[in-house]
Amino acid sequence: MSQVGVTVRGCRLLGTLGSVLLAAGSWSAGALPFGVPDGVWAPRSPAYTVLGAAASYAGLVLLVVAWWRLGGLLRAGEPVGRGRMRSVLWSWVLPLVPGPVIFSNDAYSYVAQGALAVRGWDVYRLGPSVLGGPLADNVPEVWQDAPAPYGPVAVSATRAVVALTGEHHTVAAVLGMRLLALFGLALIVWSVGRLASDWASGRGSGPCSGSGDAAAAGALWAAVLNPLALVHLVGGAHNEALMIGLMVAGLVAFRRGHWVLGTVVLVSAALVKVPAAVALLCAAAWSVGGRPDRRAGWLRAAGIALVGLAALVLGVAVCGQGWGWLSTLRGPAQVYTVLSPSTDVGRVLGLLSEGFGVGTAGGAIAAARSVGLVLGVCLVGFCVGRAPRTGPEYAAGMALLGLVVTAPVVQPWYVLWGIVPLASVAWRLLETTGVRLVMLVLLFMVLPSGTSATWSYGVAAVTGASAALAALVAWGPPVLGTLPRLRLQERARVRAAVRTRR
Repeated sequence: MSQVGVTVRGCRLLGTLGSVLLAAGSWSAGALPFGVPDGVWAPRSPAYTVLGAAASYAGLVLLVVAWWRLGGLLRAGEPVGRGRMRSVLWSWVLPLVPGPVIFSNDAYSYVAQGALAVRGWDVYRLGPSVLGGPLADNVPEVWQDAPAPYGPVAVSATRAVVALTGEHHTVAAVLGMRLLALFGLALIVWSVGRLASDWASGRGSGPCSGSGDAAAAGALWAAVLNPLALVHLVGGAHNEALMIGLMVAGLVAFRRGHWVLGTVVLVSAALVKVPAAVALLCAAAWSVGGRPDRRAGWLRAAGIALVGLAALVLGVAVCGQGWGWLSTLRGPAQVYTVLSPSTDVGRVLGLLSEGFGVGTAGGAIAAARSVGLVLGVCLVGFCVGRAPRTGPEYAAGMALLGLVVTAPVVQPWYVLWGIVPLASVAWRLLETTGVRLVMLVLLFMVLPSGTSATWSYGVAAVTGASAALAALVAWGPPVLGTLPRLRLQERARVRAAVRTRR
């Protein structure tokens, strides 16, 4: 047991309590459907919504504190194996499984797109509004007439879910989407643990590789125990879970010499969401760079290209959605998000240009976004070029983070594209206080309801979070003081060991 009162068991229990409170609050303050016969997730009265918001934010604070303390234990050298980390993970995940989706309404868009595919309609030409009724009504207004911006594997998965549940059972279909997300999460857990072990055992040769089971435990802490991953991949049932799971599984295959299998799996990930193709480029560059001579490198490059092209064509044919998805990739760019630096710069330049009469706001935004995209492509090219030295996981993580920062649309969960592969080989980079604070800011930027805040909702959220913090101060070790004291404790252990050797 830790001398400062922080233990793995205590973190597990605290996080589980937080997850239970967050899940309980979602039943009245989550992204609830309306107008559907499944009344189990029916919207509640305003009073219940306020109470749910307070419970949700109290739980979110407890979950964040548990994760923060657990990271401090790992950094201080506490012996925590990957088995214990997996048990902590599922303790935090399971309370979120049966509840409504939180922090996003995207799952209802997935279900509507699946219903379109079940009817045999073109999801890359029609929007959910053509369905009418509750299926369309629960899709956010901005996506009502928008065709699906996802790849054919994602659409085929949602089509299978809706075909099984029926399009008149929205709750069951959304829970089906969550099961798909859990499958993706399980792939991430399996893959991240193996990538971390490979790097620690000497198969990898890049920055921040650790040793043994501790490296796998740290990677799991950064990649999947991260509250940002829990609330968006599990709570929000985003198809990022499936994309990232396939992506890191493909990297495992490449790392262990199975480049044909790795290519096929990474192409499948890109057919969920296209950014996963960046990981394929990094893995290919690493594999080619590891050949003994130039001829062998060219042969490996040609092999990867041929296998990738065959997997792409076969995957599209099997999914039966055609190639219309290539024309809808720009769909999300029609949405404005405050997290996109290029769009923010474009809006400021647009205001200035209109004020001085030298241009339009739309032109300035388009120009700034174009510059951002060019920078993103350059960053990806730079990371791909360095992949033979840094390894495909590190290169893919950095490239995807760079792509997110320069993208015209950025959602908080997009950073997980890069965080997960990066965590598998360099989790200590993500353990720094600054990085953790950035992730917490992203976490609190979206409401559990996935909609705009009201005054009553905001007051309830602040009240719930404040109550949780007050309870922690009164009955537990302060989170901000945990890490420094753990570091002092570890230094004391080292000094004692040195004196013993003398």
